[in-house]
Amino acid sequence: MTDIKTRYRYGKPDDKGRTPVYVDGAAEPAGHVRRLSRGSSPWWSEGAGDRGAGSHHTSKHAAAERLVRMVDIRAQVDRTITGRRARRIQAPAGWRFASWTEIEREGYRQVRPVHRAPYVYGDKGERYPDTFADQPVTLTRVTTLHNGCVVISGTEPGDRPPYVLLMDPAHVALGALVREQEPRYIAPGQCAGCEQDGPLYQAGTRIGCAACTAAELGVSAADLPAAVDDDGAVWWSVGDTVRRKGEIHDGDTEPETGRVTETETFIAERTRRIAVDFGDRWPVRWQPAGLAPVA
Repeated sequence: MTDIKTRYRYGKPDDKGRTPVYVDGAAEPAGHVRRLSRGSSPWWSEGAGDRGAGSHHTSKHAAAERLVRMVDIRAQVDRTITGRRARRIQAPAGWRFASWTEIEREGYRQVRPVHRAPYVYGDKGERYPDTFADQPVTLTRVTTLHNGCVVISGTEPGDRPPYVLLMDPAHVALGALVREQEPRYIAPGQCAGCEQDGPLYQAGTRIGCAACTAAELGVSAADLPAAVDDDGAVWWSVGDTVRRKGEIHDGDTEPETGRVTETETFIAERTRRIAVDFGDRWPVRWQPAGLAPVA
């Protein structure tokens, strides 16, 4: 074990009597020490960037060693933060992370949401996934609220009550786990495996019908996404500006516009409903097909 006294060196004192302390050969000082009085603890230790905060010590060496310990603590905090951030992209074996937008658009039925999402550091900012649902949740609905929070609804295996989870925006940003080869609907066609015509699904590099894909993955065909084409439809998000499709206006007036305040995706059917505030007393709920973007 390295002796703490060998890990630091003193620099040249400045005109205020502050002696910089360099730790582990760093080019920049970890802080400074200086003698303030003749009392029992005359030496003052202050870390770089501490803005006047520090502590009193009985000797110059004790004051310097405090700075070494501070360096070690900060390094440990940095390692912890780095490790927690890494967990945002390190999925368990056989699974991968998918954003909630991908889950909604592709109609993935079974996901493992992040159940516990502590902050990476402190009590604000980004979060990291600490625990997930033990078993896949069968999604029924995903609702994005006006404030960016998301409510997901579904069912869990066994005789359990309906599943509901509210997530704040930092929690939403983590996404959820889906199978590494989560099947997605691509188009109607003929299955190369059974030569039957019908909806085709892609799982990894394999393309097949619902029955063949489900058998290959060991899941129920009912858990595959609905065979629905989006036909290039606009994917509305909270905050988007919209107008009513087909609205007639002349060159002297602007079309009536509104703001998307809530979106609701029904996973099994792969349909959506949008709440739009047109300035009326209550937001109006629209089918996306009745809305157009503002040019």
